[in-house]
Amino acid sequence: MKTFFGLILSFLSFAVSARGYSVNVLSTGVEVKGGQHLLEMQVWNCSNHDIEVPFGNLPWAGNTLGLVLYPVEKIRGVPLKEESPIADFPSTGIKIKAGGYIEGDAQLEPRFGDLSRYDKSDGLLVFWSYDVSWITGGDPMIAAGVVPLGKTKLSAPSQKAGCQ
Repeated sequence: MKTFFGLILSFLSFAVSARGYSVNVLSTGVEVKGGQHLLEMQVWNCSNHDIEVPFGNLPWAGNTLGLVLYPVEKIRGVPLKEESPIADFPSTGIKIKAGGYIEGDAQLEPRFGDLSRYDKSDGLLVFWSYDVSWITGGDPMIAAGVVPLGKTKLSAPSQKAGCQ
């Protein structure tokens, strides 16, 4: 069973391209800082030109990131209930250089309540999805993955993993 979950815990990400932009969105895991659980995200610009993205369209801002938290241990079969906080984000544009990336953290507590009870267990699986058309425009294109929250840790991808 642990081998099965080990295979599931290999995170997935999908590079997509639209209107000349090649963008990849991925997560490097969940980190706990100051008692807050943060889903660490990266947005890679794999194109040959810089792009500018409104801050509110990034995965860690607003409600652009789809999340499902699923218990791995005793409470199997019931995903955690999600709340939808309301927040206003600046319309500031964020530049992502050609071949570069930006990082941000999506806070999980405002949407799912106290998650500390999962820190020392096999924890939760954090399934995420993001419509990359928030960045590229055009038709919906979904990037998705799964990362563990708990004692199982992922190793961060290499510096250029986002565009390979």
